[in-house]
Amino acid sequence: MQTFNFPYHTQSTEYPESGTRVQLGGGYIFTSPPNGPDLRRFTLSFPTMRYYLNGGGAVDLTQNTKINMAVLEKFYNDHKLHKTFIYPHPVYGNTEVKFYSPLKIPEGIVGGDGALKDFTVELIEIIQ
Repeated sequence: MQTFNFPYHTQSTEYPESGTRVQLGGGYIFTSPPNGPDLRRFTLSFPTMRYYLNGGGAVDLTQNTKINMAVLEKFYNDHKLHKTFIYPHPVYGNTEVKFYSPLKIPEGIVGGDGALKDFTVELIEIIQ
């Protein structure tokens, strides 16, 4: 299983609404526990990534791989929304995840030499 090796981002964690809540009469709310574990969703915020070109003008996957958008794009295409990988979460440690939503590549920065605007990537925890 591959590891998500793009460390230059911040992340937030969202817990799903788990269990069942039903509003009954008289202000009473009935709650029941969840049927399974909570699958946390992680939103990774990247301040920037960039594309690198080799001497021939082709996209280069070997330069600065931790901030290289072409490497992230390849990682996404290798996994899409169905393959599990390891996300080294700063609090929970190595966590099995999948992409929660398709990768959206932002527009470039004018005069940025391949740099892109801020963007997010969403992952969802997988519990086996």
